Amino acid sequence: MKKSYLKYILVFFAVVLVYACQKDSGVTNLAYRAYDVTSSQGQLKINLGFAYTINYNTLLLKINDSVVSNSLTTRTPFPGGGYNTNGSNFALYLAVKQGDNNVSVVIPKFGTVVDSVVLYTTKINIPDNNPYTLHIADTLVSSSQNNTQSILVKNIINDLDTGWCRFKFVNMIPNLPSVDLYLNGVKIKSAIPYMTATDTFSVRTGVYQPGYTGATSTWTVRPAGALATSAATATYANALGLQSQKVMTVFTMGYAGMTGTRLPYVAFTLDKNQ
Repeated sequence: MKKSYLKYILVFFAVVLVYACQKDSGVTNLAYRAYDVTSSQGQLKINLGFAYTINYNTLLLKINDSVVSNSLTTRTPFPGGGYNTNGSNFALYLAVKQGDNNVSVVIPKFGTVVDSVVLYTTKINIPDNNPYTLHIADTLVSSSQNNTQSILVKNIINDLDTGWCRFKFVNMIPNLPSVDLYLNGVKIKSAIPYMTATDTFSVRTGVYQPGYTGATSTWTVRPAGALATSAATATYANALGLQSQKVMTVFTMGYAGMTGTRLPYVAFTLDKNQ
């Protein structure tokens, strides 16, 4: 008799699991998916790259007044994520309508999805079915002012040859006029202003990468024009930062010379997993 009960219980949970897996997301009323160039919808990733003095850990994302995320913290690309972030390691996008969309970052009332504080809201236009990332950052102002800003960047995800990795670079460090980006001590991009994205660029991987010294790749940002031997504003050293046939966006966030919640970072969104 106990075995029969156990069998029915297992069947019940299996049905629930299958149903849950068939849902578009499990935590949102919008689908999210891997990149899909045949989609008739827009595709959007949102990168929470701001560095407020308070380390919020219950942030919600809304699109057109609908909650589309679970509770998030800053330095999180959603959905999916990237390297040196608080997100996962998947190249996922929200399915949104093409055309105008309202995006908001909110703090909900405890135990609800009702807005308590709206940290930021903006209107963006998704013109086609290509994948886009909305990078959100902030400026260094007093606690009574909120100058949060954002930039919408199109991700170029067409296939790459083996041995190449494709990037864009987005600078979100507010208290530097512009920054230089280095890979293994070799300058890759020069004088990129705040809230600016570079053109797409490709980098050789493996032993052919710039400044190759081993499996670990070291990405560094410095104030524009600073010597290559000067102290770095932020650094990320990891073998994941340069992988064959991956498409990623390198981004910086935080504040130069600061610590705690405003510590500067070099991090990556995953735009396409090959």
